[in-house]
Amino acid sequence: MTSKGSMKFVQQKRSAPLRLIKWLTFAVIVLVIAACAGFAWFVLYPNNSLPAAEPVDKYVYLDQGWDGDNASLRELYYYTPQGVSMPQGASAGAVRYNWFIHLEEPFSEQRLADPERMRLFRFVVDPVPSAANPDQLPLGFSKHLDPAIGEDVLDVSCAACHSGELHYQRDGVRYAVRVDGGPAMHALTSMEHGAFAPTLVASLFYTAVNPWKFDRFAQKVLSDRYPEGKDELRSALWSSVGGFVGAGQNNPLRKLYPVNEGYGRTDALGRIGNTLFGDHLSASNYQVGAAPVSYPYLWDIWKFNWVQYNGSVAQPLARNIGEALGVGARIDLVNADGSPVPPGERFHSAVRIEDLARIESALQTLKAPTWPEEVFGPVDQDLATQGEGLFRRYCQGCHGPHEANVADLEINAPLKPAPWSEWMISVAPLSVVGTDPSAAQAFIDKHYDLSATGLSNQDIDDALRPLFTQRLIREVRAGLRQIIALRQERELPLGDLPELLAAYPANDVVPVVAPIGDFAAIATALNSLSTPEDSASSKTSYRPHYVESCDLLCLNGKLLRLTQQGTKDIDNLLAKQDIHRLSEGLALNLIGVLVKNRYYADNNIDYGQRQCLEGFGTLDLPQEVAGYKPRPLAGVWATPPFLHNGSVPNLYQLLSPPEQRESRFQVGYRDFDPQRVGFVSQPPQGADANGFWFDTRLPGNSNSGHAFSASVTDWRAFLRDSEANPLPKGVIGPMLTEKQRMAIIEYLKVHRDAPETPLEFRPPGCATASAN
Repeated sequence: MTSKGSMKFVQQKRSAPLRLIKWLTFAVIVLVIAACAGFAWFVLYPNNSLPAAEPVDKYVYLDQGWDGDNASLRELYYYTPQGVSMPQGASAGAVRYNWFIHLEEPFSEQRLADPERMRLFRFVVDPVPSAANPDQLPLGFSKHLDPAIGEDVLDVSCAACHSGELHYQRDGVRYAVRVDGGPAMHALTSMEHGAFAPTLVASLFYTAVNPWKFDRFAQKVLSDRYPEGKDELRSALWSSVGGFVGAGQNNPLRKLYPVNEGYGRTDALGRIGNTLFGDHLSASNYQVGAAPVSYPYLWDIWKFNWVQYNGSVAQPLARNIGEALGVGARIDLVNADGSPVPPGERFHSAVRIEDLARIESALQTLKAPTWPEEVFGPVDQDLATQGEGLFRRYCQGCHGPHEANVADLEINAPLKPAPWSEWMISVAPLSVVGTDPSAAQAFIDKHYDLSATGLSNQDIDDALRPLFTQRLIREVRAGLRQIIALRQERELPLGDLPELLAAYPANDVVPVVAPIGDFAAIATALNSLSTPEDSASSKTSYRPHYVESCDLLCLNGKLLRLTQQGTKDIDNLLAKQDIHRLSEGLALNLIGVLVKNRYYADNNIDYGQRQCLEGFGTLDLPQEVAGYKPRPLAGVWATPPFLHNGSVPNLYQLLSPPEQRESRFQVGYRDFDPQRVGFVSQPPQGADANGFWFDTRLPGNSNSGHAFSASVTDWRAFLRDSEANPLPKGVIGPMLTEKQRMAIIEYLKVHRDAPETPLEFRPPGCATASAN
C-alpha cells in the first residue's frame, strides 16, 4: 500500500468514531425532541374525556345529622388523615403537602390544586376555605406528618371517594346539593390522558426539568430555606416521579385494568390486591382488575353485619384498614432488597388507626339524606303512599332492613347497644340477582402468594385460629340461649340446658381456648331431650326467599354440629390454607389482622380498647360468596348511577326490564333528573364530545339482572312455592306498569329505614393512650 493510501486509511479509521459520536448525538437529540413533543402532546392535546366545568350559584347542605351540635363532625370526616401517601406507600418520594398546594401545571402557571381546576376533575371542593382546610383542597385531601422524613405529606382519606354532589337548575339558579357519605364522581385512579393522576405526575416532572418553573416552586416551598435547599428539593421531586412511574400496576404494558373505569368507579378490591401484593410484595401477584364498582354510600353501614358489595367483610376496622392500605398507606411487607422483614419488625404500617376510629365514630351519626323539595320540587304524597305498598310487596323482602335477633347480636357485635343497631345483610347469589358477575367472581377466583413476607402456614394458623375459635364460642352460646328460649315458649323440658348456659365461659375470654368440656356436656344434654317435628321457627322477620328459616329442630342440629364438629371444622379449614396460594379474602384478612396485632402490641392496647376500635367487638373474619348484598335503601335516590357497577343511570330504568335500559350513556356530569331520579344520561347541549361514555355491552359493565320482568303466571307460581317454581336468573319481580314504577320512585324519595337510630344514641369513645 502507498503512503498516500495508508494516510487515507488512517484518516478513515480515525474519523469512524467521530461519525459514530455524531450519529449518537443526533439520535439523542431526536429522542429528546420526540420525548418533549410526546410530553407536550400528552399535556396540551385536547382531552375529550374530561367533562366541561359545572358552574354553581348556590350550595345546599342536606340535613344528615351533621349540623348544630354535630357540625364539627362534617369537617372531621372531610379532613382527618388516614395515613395515605402518594405515590402509594411512598415515604422519601411522597408528595409533600406544601408541594401540592404550590405545584403548577405544565406549560402554565395555574396551580394544579386551584379549586376550579380540582372541580374540573370532579372532586368536591367546599366553596370557601376553613380552619380545617385553609388551602381549600377537595374533600378528603389532608396531610399527616411522616416521621421518616419529618415533613407533612399529602393524604387522601375516605371522604374523597364517599362524598357526592347533585347539580340542578331551578328558576335560573344552579344548585349543588351536597350528599355527605354519598358516591363521588371523580376518576382518581385513572391513568387516562388528562385525568388527575397523570396530570399530577406531569406537573411534578415538568417542575423538575423546567428551571424557571422550578425556581418559582422552590421559592414558595422552601421559604427561608431558599436557595440552599434547591438541590435537595429537586432530588425529592425526582424520587416522587420515579415512585409514580415505577409502580408496577400503573405500567400500561401490563394491561391490568382493561375495562375503562371512567368517572365514579374503581376496581376497589382488585386495586387493593395489586397494591398490597403486587406493588408492595411481588410482581408475580399482579392480577387483572376488570370489575369496576361505584363508590358505595356510607350512612347506616355501621349497622350492617356485612359490608362491601359482595358482603365479604364484617369488621369496620378491617374494612377501613384495607381501604387505607389500598389507597396508599405505607407498609413494608418486605425489605428494600426483597428479603423478608425480621419477624419482630413485621407489619408496621402508616395506617392511622386512631383517626380511622374517629372517622368511623362520626359516620355512626350520619343520617340518610332527605329529599330537598326547595331544590328538586315537592314529593307527590299520594303517589308515594301507593309506592310504599309496592315497595313493601316487592322490595323490602330483600332490602330490609332486617333487624337482628338477640342471638345474631351476641355472635356478630356483642357490644352494640341493642338489636336495632345490627342489620342482617344476606348476600343474593348471582343465580338470583343476575347482575354483572365480574366483581363477585373475581373475589372468589383470585389467589396470592404471600411467602415472600417470610410468613408460613403456621403463622396463618396463629393469626386466625383465635378468631375462628372465638366465633365458635359465641355461636354455641347464642345457639344454646336460643334453644332455651324457644323450648320455654313451647313449654318443653329444658333438662340441664339452663345450668350449662350459666356455667358457660363469659363472653370473649382471653386467651381464647375452645371449652371442649362444655361443648361435650351441651351435646349430651341436647341428645337427652326430645323435640317435636312441628317446632316453631326462629325466624323473627321476613327474609329473602334465598335465606332459609330455622326451626327448633334445625337449631338443635346446628348446635350439635358446632359442639361436636366445630373445632374439627376449624382444623380442616386452616389445614387447607397455603401461604403460597391464599384466596383474596383470606390474604387481605391475614394482612389486616397482623397489622392490627402489631399496632396493639406497639401501643399497649388492651382487649377492651381493641374491641372498641374494631367496632363493637365484631370479629375480623371474611366470607366468600359469589353474589351481591341488597342493602337497605334509605337515601338511595341520592346515589346514582345504580347497581354495583354503576351501569344504570336512574331508578326508572332500574325498575324496568334490562332490555329497556340504555346500553350507552354518558358519565361525568352531575346534572340530576328529579323525575326519573338519577343522573341525566345524555351530555349537556354543546358538550357532546366531552365525558366518558359508559358502554354496558363491555365485560364488567353489564346492566343485566335485578329485573322486574316476570309474567303474572310465573310470579304467582313463584309466590306459591319459590323452590318448586324459581324465577329465571336475574328476574326478581313481576313486570311493573308505568304508574307502578313512578309510584315506587316517588316513595323512595321519602323512604326511611326502620328502626332509625335513637336520638339519645352516642357513639362509643375509643381513645387510647396513643391518640394524637
